[in-house]
Amino acid sequence: MTASEPLRITIHLEEAPAPETPFVLHCGEPIRGLVEVEVLEGVSFQSFQIGFQWHTEGKGNKDQGREGETLKLARDEEWSRGTTRQFPFDLRAPWGPLSYSGKILKVRWELEARMERSLLRGDVREALPLELVPVPEMGEVNLGPVPQKKESLEAEKKGYAGVWLFLGVACLVGAVVVGAVNGWEFSDPFRWVVFSLIAGGLLLTLRGFWRRLGKGKLGEPTVKLSTTELRRGEEIHFGVVVRPENRTEIRSLEVVLECEERVVHGHGQYQSHHRRQVYERKMILAERKMVEVQRGLRRKGSLAIPPDAPVTFGAPSNQLIWWLRFRGDVVGWPDWKEPFLLTVRP
Repeated sequence: MTASEPLRITIHLEEAPAPETPFVLHCGEPIRGLVEVEVLEGVSFQSFQIGFQWHTEGKGNKDQGREGETLKLARDEEWSRGTTRQFPFDLRAPWGPLSYSGKILKVRWELEARMERSLLRGDVREALPLELVPVPEMGEVNLGPVPQKKESLEAEKKGYAGVWLFLGVACLVGAVVVGAVNGWEFSDPFRWVVFSLIAGGLLLTLRGFWRRLGKGKLGEPTVKLSTTELRRGEEIHFGVVVRPENRTEIRSLEVVLECEERVVHGHGQYQSHHRRQVYERKMILAERKMVEVQRGLRRKGSLAIPPDAPVTFGAPSNQLIWWLRFRGDVVGWPDWKEPFLLTVRP
């Protein structure tokens, strides 16, 4: 609260934390207390309420939201200077998103008392920071306001092979259309346009095919997973089958369990993207292996989500993403990559 504000708001809890200790609140846990308001100047308002809100901090744009119960303490009143008001409250903690503290992404929670006045006067608020943590055997949990888009995220992790092919073919078709319309006789400006479209189309198409060569060399490997929805401490079981059409040497075949923070800063053409790896566990499935056509290569295994792992979080500019990534290093060919988006819950 600044010196110019008409109120002094204080939030008292029945079970206050020790000094210099963060207030920890479990999902669904009741929280009781008292909101005390000292009126320093006469004030009129539309609504006075208390509730929970979260926001992100770090390198990305700020995302925020309100979850759980909101209690209306007063509505459409006028308070005189020098008076004191007290409002008991009894709320239940929300079911996520959980608090998180990373390097480039943080998810913070507050218990906020807010007086809503007119647009010209602005709101008056007081907030108590808290940490929202899960309870054992927790049911459905809020993982953030934006569900993570499986297809687009996996395509990006693979390298957008299909997108490059599509753009390359589009450029080549555009060159043919421009040439046909002009009867393949045109001035220098159009000649350079057609040349650029053809050159760009060939490069994009080559890039798209290059991304697929490794997979084709291994005979389109197949991967089977036990699940992509996990809780902390659970295992994901997998199987990989490689059946190349020709005798093929691979330097390594590996699987990686990975968690990463992703944030976006800025808007439009001024956007910048930042990533940071939070967790990685790598398992080598094969090394320096000559794969025969008849026998192929089969590997099975399992990896466990750590019991204290961060859970999935999705917001417009901030995400916490879990992956299970398969990679094959083929001698003389591009790598084969196959990522799978995982959802990790408490």
